[in-house]
Amino acid sequence: MNKGMVDFWVRLKAWLPDQRGITGLETAIVLIAFVVVSSVFAFAVLSTGLFTSDKAKETISAGLAETRGTLEQKGSIILKSSTIGTSGVITSIQFQVSNAAAGEPIDLTPGNTIIRYSDKNQVTNLTSTTEFTATNIAAFGDQDSLLERGEIFEIKLLALDGATLATDLGPNTTFTIEVVPPRGAVLFIERTTPVSFNTVDVLD
Repeated sequence: MNKGMVDFWVRLKAWLPDQRGITGLETAIVLIAFVVVSSVFAFAVLSTGLFTSDKAKETISAGLAETRGTLEQKGSIILKSSTIGTSGVITSIQFQVSNAAAGEPIDLTPGNTIIRYSDKNQVTNLTSTTEFTATNIAAFGDQDSLLERGEIFEIKLLALDGATLATDLGPNTTFTIEVVPPRGAVLFIERTTPVSFNTVDVLD
């Protein structure tokens, strides 16, 4: 190669930028981008995990509250009739309940707790003190309307042969009582009246 050509290439290289640092810079940019994307992905995974854990915790807490606020029937169902024999009608129904699993207090105030009565002729919601009462009959506890640990409440459905039911409850009739508290599970009771009434009938 002659001297002129050598001088030309020397001058050309002097004008061209130095490319030696480009490869290192590109590698650094790619590395930073990879770290950023990984961080975003990790944050998304952690957030999803925390959200799922919170939801699971809420579900467990709700389940425990439901279980600890569950009513339990104690003993038999007592029917009282206006007339002995096959021509009588039921005047009142009473039964006892406690707090299952020694759980949280349950408000049995009429209106806060609703009793749904049903038979083949009718479905009625009982919501007032003229329709049912709930009273602590245990020696333990106080006289408020909260069913608390260790207490036993007697629930009495009143005036079933008068204002409470549109159709009287007679002999050999299946009826259902649902006690619906403000929180916790519904207590379901189903019985059939005897074919002939005594003044007081006990249903197991």
